[in-house]
Amino acid sequence: MKVAVVFDSAGTLVKIMRVIKDLKKNKFICNRQTVDIVDEKKGRALVIIKEDPLKVVDKENPEKLISDLLKDVEIGISYCNPPINKEGIFNDKKTKVRELQEPLNILKKYDVETGYGSALIVDTYAGEVEYTIATAGCLFKEVKETIKQLKDLGVKVFIASGDRKGFIKRLAELTGVNEKYIMAEAHQEQKRDLIINLKKEGYFTIMVGDGANDVPAMIESNLAVVTLQNGNVSRKALETADIKIYNIKEIVDVCKKVISGEIKGKRAS
Repeated sequence: MKVAVVFDSAGTLVKIMRVIKDLKKNKFICNRQTVDIVDEKKGRALVIIKEDPLKVVDKENPEKLISDLLKDVEIGISYCNPPINKEGIFNDKKTKVRELQEPLNILKKYDVETGYGSALIVDTYAGEVEYTIATAGCLFKEVKETIKQLKDLGVKVFIASGDRKGFIKRLAELTGVNEKYIMAEAHQEQKRDLIINLKKEGYFTIMVGDGANDVPAMIESNLAVVTLQNGNVSRKALETADIKIYNIKEIVDVCKKVISGEIKGKRAS
């Protein structure tokens, strides 16, 4: 049997550190997933800066408008609550780059393995930046051995994540996942399409994640697994999952049971 496991990154392979600033309340938020915040209002988009924020955010004039910065750098929409107005991403005329720098400066105090990421949540119809975000992380200690064991079983391992390419390339280097099998800056439909294409190639597919942006891929997969290791799981992912695991290493036993036929999968291939 050909088995493919597709991992999300943040919260699944990586113990994520995320600093979110609510600009309207001028407060920092803890224990929230950005995709859950996006889901709270139609028209919101999670916009990632695809370039290294230490180069394009950290060094920028703090008084520059974020909307002007976004015109100068490469960006992507990693998650949204449709319908959205893409032009609205550039319409904010008041929010300054310092609001992006502040979360990043907090994370720069920590040693991290993955590098940093910067993002923002925009109300695309109001044309307002509502939240600014900085992310960084370290691998869960069991990840490297888990991926090695999966490979030893003959399982093909993929990483599909909404994080920027540099972040995911670094993660592939740390984990030993072949760079051909990583998908960075992937929104929810791209994750889903990866699962669909793997099924067409004859793979029994297992989607492993913890966020709402993993749900379309979970629905399409032969087996959906939610990991609770990071301690902050999307309700949508929890409700969609066939199996819950509390440590990433448990996926090895899941794959063994799939290969042996003990687990059949609830979704047709």
